[in-house]
Amino acid sequence: MKRLTTHELRDGFLDFFTAKGHTRVPSDALVPANDPSVLFTSAGMNQFKDYFLGRKSDLTRAASCQKCFRTGDLDEVGTTPFHHTFFEMLGNFSFGDYFKIETIQWAWEYVTRALEVDPKDLWVSVYEDDQEALDIWKGTLGVAAAKIRKLGAKENFWPSNAIQDGPNGPCGPCSEIYYHRPDGTDVEVWNLVFTQFDRQDAGKLAPLPKKNIDTGMGLERMSSVLQGVSSNFEIDIFAPIVAAVEKAVSTRETRLLRLIADHARAVTFCIGDGVLPSNDGRGYVLRKLIRRCHFMLEADSPEPFLYKIVSSVADVMRRPYPEVLERRDNIAQIIHAEEEKFIKNILEGGSERLAAVISELKSRHQKTLSPEIGLDLYVTHGIQPSFTGEVCAKAGIRVDQEAVRSLIEKEQERSRSASKRTGKIFGGSGITFKPSAFVGHETGTQEARVTQIASDAKEVAEAPAGKSFVLVLDKTPFYAESGGQVGDTGWLKDKSGKVLALISDTQKEDKAIVHEARLQDGARLAVGDTLTAEVDAERRQAIRRAHTATHILQAVLRKVLGVHVQQAGSYVEPDRFRFDFTHFKEIAAEEMEDVQRFLNEYVIRNDRLAAEVMPKDEAKKTGAIALFGEKYDETVRVVSIAGYSKEFCGGTHLELTGDIGMIFITGSSSVGSGLRRIEALTGKLAFGRAFDDLRLLAEVGEKLKSPAAQVLNAVEQLIGRIKGMEKELTALQEKELERSLGDIVKSGTKVRDVHFITHRLSNAEVRLLRRAVDLLKGRVPKAGVFFLSATRGEDVFFVCGVTPDMVKRGLSADALIKRVLSVAGGQGGGRKDFAQGGIRETGKTDKIFSEAKKALEEML
Repeated sequence: MKRLTTHELRDGFLDFFTAKGHTRVPSDALVPANDPSVLFTSAGMNQFKDYFLGRKSDLTRAASCQKCFRTGDLDEVGTTPFHHTFFEMLGNFSFGDYFKIETIQWAWEYVTRALEVDPKDLWVSVYEDDQEALDIWKGTLGVAAAKIRKLGAKENFWPSNAIQDGPNGPCGPCSEIYYHRPDGTDVEVWNLVFTQFDRQDAGKLAPLPKKNIDTGMGLERMSSVLQGVSSNFEIDIFAPIVAAVEKAVSTRETRLLRLIADHARAVTFCIGDGVLPSNDGRGYVLRKLIRRCHFMLEADSPEPFLYKIVSSVADVMRRPYPEVLERRDNIAQIIHAEEEKFIKNILEGGSERLAAVISELKSRHQKTLSPEIGLDLYVTHGIQPSFTGEVCAKAGIRVDQEAVRSLIEKEQERSRSASKRTGKIFGGSGITFKPSAFVGHETGTQEARVTQIASDAKEVAEAPAGKSFVLVLDKTPFYAESGGQVGDTGWLKDKSGKVLALISDTQKEDKAIVHEARLQDGARLAVGDTLTAEVDAERRQAIRRAHTATHILQAVLRKVLGVHVQQAGSYVEPDRFRFDFTHFKEIAAEEMEDVQRFLNEYVIRNDRLAAEVMPKDEAKKTGAIALFGEKYDETVRVVSIAGYSKEFCGGTHLELTGDIGMIFITGSSSVGSGLRRIEALTGKLAFGRAFDDLRLLAEVGEKLKSPAAQVLNAVEQLIGRIKGMEKELTALQEKELERSLGDIVKSGTKVRDVHFITHRLSNAEVRLLRRAVDLLKGRVPKAGVFFLSATRGEDVFFVCGVTPDMVKRGLSADALIKRVLSVAGGQGGGRKDFAQGGIRETGKTDKIFSEAKKALEEML
């Protein structure tokens, strides 16, 4: 067996099939240019669809190494040796040219002769009814019958089980080549698809007039075979990425290291192909992968780390994909910004919620925070139990952190098992839930009959004690999560008012409204029972405040920013919401002030809301706004507020806008190309935030010995004094720099024929560093490279200067500083003769200087 690097394998495969008359076609982008049917390029054949369908005919044979992206096996990534989100697929294709015999012969020739894999270590599979393929393997190639396995339509037909299950269209049998590993396991390395049929109604297979070939060999899988390693994560282009992850995070868990390495590679290539984090489509998938790494790591003090892996990915993939190396710094910046945004949202939003919890406990003179609240803080806001414990301890509140962790483990286990949802509440369970009537617009309390109960993905006659279950009522006041509004919670009570069960969530399953519940101790509940369903009225009212506020916000944004504004998504929870909308530039401060003012003017007006059910087409004619991309029934509910807001909406709302109390915008940000997000508080949370800000303003005024109304003027005066003092300090520092210039020059070293000088200044501005470079160029006018730093607080600034003759020799300060600072997760840039940048870790200055010297040696 040949021992090849991955790059050698990639090139050798393409060379082999080029010699067989194939046109070498470059990899398509991960974002298909002309195929709206898929989010990402998921297979080598994607870019050849027009050839397979006969729309193009300028190619009859092609070979490629295609960048692919799939998320169907996310749970397997890192767990198995071979599953990935991003991977490369080698393939050869025929569009009405050669067929089975050539495909099988060339595949066997390539594996056994070109790669020199011993046939004793190989076996093949064929579709059980494909006698033609079986005859080629046995008769033409002489493969022993014991080495050939017949498999069914699920394993060896494309699409899987297409004959029975569809879809209609081109399809055909497959033949696969497997490698038997020394450890006794088998790995599929090449799939040969013979597209020869047109699947029609009732599973009829009609022969295609032109037969096509579509093959796929996993580059990483075959590399692991040739390099004699036990997993793809150990091959030459993956091991350095895993090593980089190990340096960047605290864990040493193999599965987690591999998962992060995989996701780092995937997001690097996605961003490299133009995908940006956002809340829908490809951007959502990208954002999910970035955040998944943080969720899986479960760090008590989360910090950005994924961006640090980009450099390693770019380095190992620079040969086949130089564009990733060219965009390395930009990609790292985008990931870093997304990580910071995620961490900031968790810590700020979560800390606010935790502060509110502590305040409520104190008001009740309670000294202990329940484990259930600790669980909610973790699940809803991502706050680790240790952080909850630290904050509560300072406030004199006790937290049983072990109990919280125990609940978290149970919740995670529960999510992984019976109550795990993947689009459906019991995905794949086969349960068909009965339709429910929603009466929650009219009432929060309803007498109802239990029509179904399910536990552990099975229907049962009686609710189980001690664990969660789901149930369906014939009619219910509980709103099921939909349109961005969270589901209701509450209670199920008997005729005497005694609580039978707690409702912790409400979800929609087709036409059914499914309640997630847990029995109270000693209670019983069975199918057919009549009970009272009661929504948590206080929580429902807080949700209604936030939901009604989103409708007002859309009207205000269209008024202030323009009618191009359209809702792109939202998430509404008690007294808090986020609202995503189309807008193509940053919102100016004056515009945001107008938005905030108009929002609360509409609240004060105390307008009445109206809701009307009507045909969808009629609703559109009235000017009602529908959520872009949302699917609606033929009959819709339209919610109107006075004359300024009219939207399709099935959610719960207030009767009067004045009941919102206050809308307080807490943030505005970009969430993707042409998309922005506003986050806001309503009701109690809004008042709490406003009072906190007023208290802070008063404290600042007290520190400055200034009335609150004069604080801004006092701050401006203080800033003016500070700037004057900084100017005087800089002048003194510059004089000191000039006096010590000789010693700085003497401290330099020779790197080949170049005078390389590193020096650090303390508590200095960047402009002083720039001045130092100018002075050094005066002392060392030729063959000089200067790398200087200054520390201010936690920030370290760097500048790099290069003398004119070195620029002519091809050296670039811009390239040097970018390369060096990326090692420490920093950023930089500039011109060929001068560049600047910085990092946040003060302890890495010596390492940066060392890396600069090493990089200079390599560049020279």
